[in-house]
Amino acid sequence: MVAMMHETVGREALIALSNHYESVADALMEIIDNPFDYRRGRSLRIDINVSKKRAGRMEVLDVGGEGMDDAGLADWITWGTGHEYAATDIGQYHVGGKLAAIYLADSIEIVCRRSGDDQAWRFSDLRWGTRTNLLRDAAPERLGQDDLPSLLQDIPPRVGFTMIRMEKLKEHRWEETILNARLANTYRTLIKSGHCRITVNGSDVSPINLPTSTTYKPIDILPIAVKPGVRMRGRIWVMERGGFEGGRGLRLKAGIRALFNGRLITDGEEFGHYLAGKGAFQRLMGEVEIVGLKPNPTKDGWDKASPAWCAISDEMHRQMQPLVDELNQATGERDVSRDQRKRANRVRREIEEVLKHLACLRDGALQLSIEGTSPDGRRPDTAPGRHIAGTGATPTDPVPKTPRTPAPADAVGSLLRRRRAGLPSIEFDSLGGVDRSQMKADGQCLVINRDYPLYPEIGETDSYIAETYVLGILEPEIGEGLASSFVAEVNRVLAEWHQIRDNKA
Repeated sequence: MVAMMHETVGREALIALSNHYESVADALMEIIDNPFDYRRGRSLRIDINVSKKRAGRMEVLDVGGEGMDDAGLADWITWGTGHEYAATDIGQYHVGGKLAAIYLADSIEIVCRRSGDDQAWRFSDLRWGTRTNLLRDAAPERLGQDDLPSLLQDIPPRVGFTMIRMEKLKEHRWEETILNARLANTYRTLIKSGHCRITVNGSDVSPINLPTSTTYKPIDILPIAVKPGVRMRGRIWVMERGGFEGGRGLRLKAGIRALFNGRLITDGEEFGHYLAGKGAFQRLMGEVEIVGLKPNPTKDGWDKASPAWCAISDEMHRQMQPLVDELNQATGERDVSRDQRKRANRVRREIEEVLKHLACLRDGALQLSIEGTSPDGRRPDTAPGRHIAGTGATPTDPVPKTPRTPAPADAVGSLLRRRRAGLPSIEFDSLGGVDRSQMKADGQCLVINRDYPLYPEIGETDSYIAETYVLGILEPEIGEGLASSFVAEVNRVLAEWHQIRDNKA
């Protein structure tokens, strides 16, 4: 008799698969995404509560959506199969939320009620994140109103809700500030439009602001079908980067933000344009909503080999072209002279020498000079077997090890320690009228803004270049809330630079 084959999935494989998430925020957003597919035009509220006390606890409560009943719980618990998703649903594969819960915690409890029903239900599994055997013939528990957890008691009758409580959190590093930033970025359009409200530990998540420059006219992408069943709409604009408030966990990329059902999937899409070529292109921004092309299971990318994406890319390339041409023209109107570039390079080298000298002067009570010090302002170790003047030691005597002097704690010392290969280069470009300068993403180049109000009159002078350069490179070393320290540090460097210039003259 021929043995029959039955394809099965071991739960060990699911536990291993859950580790594909890169962060707690990525996994948490998988759980948050689920209620958006069942919002059905309702206004949705999502409350996230996290506690690191003891073994840790995380709760995700969505109120106002479709919710779930006992049949919904049975559908949720299955892997890879279940109800049919619509083309506009964020969820498509029946695995995301369950895998995310395995990644985040050992224990899970779900309490839910379907919209329009009176009956609430509960499912719990104390070993959800570690269990290797498959669940068999489990039944959800009926709950009366008095059995509901305290945070659910005030939800009006017949309003749908789902609470997922995870306990015994696994050892993943995360910060609330970064989590807030990721949520504010990913769900920006949904929060801004009023389609949802998200809170973390009782505080509202505000959508990030992408301010539009008034110098350039935005381009509206009217709803257009690029392939049968695949549509797109959106907007392209030039951003005023000076009005953007960043922070930890939030890094803004030039290019188009590609959305699905209002949720950010990818950002920085160039669609055939080379946006890193000129600093002005770092202000090109846009958002395009894609309907009919599913994102990948982790919701951080698209099938870019598909005919649908190729059609989207071609159309977006065409739509972006007018603003690209306009930015090109604005940049080309004022080419930077060779003499100005040479002047900027000379100023950069002089500032680097000033920083090294200041780091040496602050190195403890030794008052080291530039000679005999390393670039980070510390005295190098004495080589073994070498005669030390004034000590009576000979090359054959054991030489006492001279400990390295502590590195300077100031911004100058910090900057030099981090930049062993030298300070960033200087470029000139048009960046709009707000930022005086802008450090490129790789930190290797500072772009001086030719659109800044002071630039037309004094921008080509050595003093302006030096001041702008020192402001740009020292600002990240000081930190927030230390304005007086920042000013003092900048003034000290510039005063030393002017003194060196005067001595040369």
